[in-house]
Amino acid sequence: MRFVQRAVAFVGALGLAAGAWAQSPEAVSKIGFVEVERAVFVCDEGKSRLRDLETWAKPRQEELAKLAKEINDLGTELNARRGVASDEALAEMNRQLVGKQREAEDKQRIAKREFEKRQDEVLKDLGSKLQEIVGSYARENGFTAIFILKANNLVFLAPGADITETVIKLYNQKFPFPGGTGGK
Repeated sequence: MRFVQRAVAFVGALGLAAGAWAQSPEAVSKIGFVEVERAVFVCDEGKSRLRDLETWAKPRQEELAKLAKEINDLGTELNARRGVASDEALAEMNRQLVGKQREAEDKQRIAKREFEKRQDEVLKDLGSKLQEIVGSYARENGFTAIFILKANNLVFLAPGADITETVIKLYNQKFPFPGGTGGK
């Protein structure tokens, strides 16, 4: 969910909402909407790059899970030995526990920073390409403005105003990705 929120904020910051351009006063305004999250997750390149990001994160998650188990086991053993083991042995176990906890916290921070860096790179790249597609489509089809679609902010949306599927198809055609549909 956080990824989706970041995707919306990031692409929105890139100015995906194409601005209005000069038209005669008699011209009818044509407004469209793009569901950015769906476009990012459904276009061939987005699916592939998000899978790559998940693949990158998986071993780090497994390492953190292993550390969490070690911490849990050390805590259980420390509690079981209270009153039985010497103070020195308990102090050593406690030192090991604190060391593992710090190690886990450090690795979690590092992984989170690296994940966010990689995620931002993907979003920046996909966002600029989406912006290019939307802007081009809007100009070619006489749109006054294209807005980011957020369903909970709408009361009514005409079916033709949501251009997300068209944007995804155009994205896949303009930026074909190995193993993708190519806009089909």
